[in-house]
Amino acid sequence: MTSIAVNKNIIAIARHLHIDCYDYSNHKIIDVESQDANDSISDIVIASNCEYIAIITSTSKQLIIYNWPTVTTKRKYVLPRSASKIRFSPRSDHIFVADKTGDVLKYDISKESDGIKLLGHLSLLLNVLQTSDSKFIISSDRDEKIRVSCYPNTYNIHTYCLGHTEFVNHLEFLPHDNKYLTSTSGDGTIRCWDYVTGKMHHSIDTFLDINDETLKSDFAKVMIEEGIEVKSLPIVHYAITKIDESCSILAIAVYNFNKILVYSLNTDNKSLKHRLLEKIDVEQLPSSLALYGSSLFVYFDVKGIVLIYTIKYENTNISLELDKTVQMFVNDQSNGILNLENKHPIKLLYKRKFDNVQEYQERKKQRLGKV
Repeated sequence: MTSIAVNKNIIAIARHLHIDCYDYSNHKIIDVESQDANDSISDIVIASNCEYIAIITSTSKQLIIYNWPTVTTKRKYVLPRSASKIRFSPRSDHIFVADKTGDVLKYDISKESDGIKLLGHLSLLLNVLQTSDSKFIISSDRDEKIRVSCYPNTYNIHTYCLGHTEFVNHLEFLPHDNKYLTSTSGDGTIRCWDYVTGKMHHSIDTFLDINDETLKSDFAKVMIEEGIEVKSLPIVHYAITKIDESCSILAIAVYNFNKILVYSLNTDNKSLKHRLLEKIDVEQLPSSLALYGSSLFVYFDVKGIVLIYTIKYENTNISLELDKTVQMFVNDQSNGILNLENKHPIKLLYKRKFDNVQEYQERKKQRLGKV
């Protein structure tokens, strides 16, 4: 779930069925109507032209696009199935929906017509985005795959980016060189790909930068009890921004790890290198992260606050300093009583292993005994 979207003019936070749009001086609250008491906003995005804000809801399956700054409704659609992720096209004229049955749908926001199915996976889709030249649609799923499909002829699969060993939940282009695609996974790694060839050029293993062995072993024990074997902690939140023409900054939140990992990723003589810059201490796992320009935004749903860190870049030295704290949803009485486990059900994305061989052998013996 993504509950924060940021651009140069606005911080938009989604909570339950409410959106708080803060323009750095005033708050505008949008209330989403739903007949389902258990409904909530499951993703929020802002168009690159800053003219639209879009959300999807979990159980009522609504896709709603709002005009900004008037916060009036531009389009409202009912999706055929529950969705995992939405993205605007680079020109902000279409919106792509990745649904939980594996389909990618395209909606033309200038029309009220239903969405068009572009492509389908055989697994739950977790992310989708379109390249800046509109030549490809890139999608990722629960089965470790990243698919690069031609556009608009999406039945032509251009290539796959294969290498993750668990679900792929985040996709972002490398901002300072968008010929590269970055991805994160339940295997605890960030990988950088040439998406045209499908070749992986770099990998960051966050497991090596987490020095809490108890946390690692406790998570492994819990997962084994559920029939899942894991070797690392999954990446829950991911954000990336450009610093200059050769460097980008990555921010990572790892499951149950109360530190935000901040990396630099540089291109040097056509090779990629990373460096761990900071481990920012936090009281609990953030609800969402965002990077925009020279600022890192960290949102905590329990307290309804956004911490804004300023990225300082001087003589190749990069540091982050807490600049301000913004209180969101001032009149919301639910602060402090939210169930964070339900907000981050990432464990459900792991595939269970079932041993039904013994049961089969028992049934076979019983059949043979009746002969």
